[in-house]
Amino acid sequence: MTCMGLGAFPGDDPQSLHMLGMHGTVYSNYAINEADLLLALGVRFDDRVTGKLEEFAKHGKIIHVDVDPAEMHKNKEAHIPIVADVKVFLERLNAHFADEDIPETAEWWTQINDWRDRFPMTYADAGDFILPQHAIEELWRQTIDKDPFVAVGVGQHQMFAAQWYKFRKPRRWLSSSGLGTMGFGLPAAMGVQAAHPDSLVFDIDGDGSILMNIQELATLHCEKLPVKILLLNNQHLGMVVQWEDRFMEGRRAHTYLGPVDHPEALGEGSGSHYEETYPNFVQMAKSFGVESSQVRSKAQLPDALAKMIAHDGPYLLDVVCPYQEHVLPMIPSGGTVRDIIVE
Repeated sequence: MTCMGLGAFPGDDPQSLHMLGMHGTVYSNYAINEADLLLALGVRFDDRVTGKLEEFAKHGKIIHVDVDPAEMHKNKEAHIPIVADVKVFLERLNAHFADEDIPETAEWWTQINDWRDRFPMTYADAGDFILPQHAIEELWRQTIDKDPFVAVGVGQHQMFAAQWYKFRKPRRWLSSSGLGTMGFGLPAAMGVQAAHPDSLVFDIDGDGSILMNIQELATLHCEKLPVKILLLNNQHLGMVVQWEDRFMEGRRAHTYLGPVDHPEALGEGSGSHYEETYPNFVQMAKSFGVESSQVRSKAQLPDALAKMIAHDGPYLLDVVCPYQEHVLPMIPSGGTVRDIIVE
C-alpha cells in the first residue's frame, strides 16, 4: 500500500506487506521490484513511492486504474491504462474469475517471507527512553480494537505512524503526504472529530509540526472536541536532522527547536533526555484549557496513554523522545531498491 492507501487492506493481516516507497518495508519494495504484474489502483506513482522512475517495477507489466484520465502516463508509463472507478473495475475483474481459478503462488510467498525474515521491521531497545516507534506501537496495542481515526502532521512522527500503526479499515488515516503540510494533524483530527463525535480520534504529531497550528488548541477547547494528541517531542526537526546526519555530514541548520546558545543547538548535547523541554507544551495546552501531561519513562508510558485515552475531553500527552532515532528503512531520494538503508 502507498502511504495514502493505508487501511485499504488490514495492516495486521499476514498477507499485508505494509507500506512501500521511501520509508516502506524492504519486503514490500522488493516485491514490487520483482513482480511480474503490478495492478496499481488509484495511485499517482509519486517520487516517494517510485524513487528513480525508470527503475521502478521495470521487470513486470503495469496495469494502472484511475478514475481521472489525467493521471494516466503522467509519471510512470503503464502497459495497460484503464480509466474507471476502482470499485467498478474490481467488481468486473472478480466476475471473470471462478473459485477454482486461484493461481499457484506458494513459491512467490516463500520468496516474500524470506525477505520478511531477512529484513523485518524492528527497532533497538533504548532502555527506559521512549522511542517514537515504541510509543506508536503501544498506542496501537491499546486502541486498535476501538476503531480509531489517526491524523498526523509532517516529519518523522508521520512516517513512524505509517510504519507502526497497523490500520484495519480504510479512511481511518489522515495524512497530507505528498503535500508535506506541517501543522496538518491537529486541524485534520478536529475535522474528523466533528464529523464523528462518538469516535476515538488521535493526532500523532511532532513538536516542530504542531507548532505550525498550535493556536487550534483554542478551537479544540471552545468546540469541546475530545481529540487526543500524542506529541512525540524530540526538541528537533527530526526528519531534517535525519537528512543532515545521513547526507550532510551532520551539519546543523537551525534544526534544534530551542535557544541558539543551548548545547544541543551547538552540536554539543547528548540529545537523549532533556532536563527541560522547550516550549513547555503541558503549560501551553493547559493555558488553552486542554488537559495535558508529560511522560519521559518507557515504564510509565502505558499508564500515561491509558489516562489520555480514558479522558472525556481533549488531551495532549507530551512524550519526550531522543532525537537520534532515524526512520528506517529509507530509500534515498532518487534512489532504487538497491539503495535501501536499513541501519
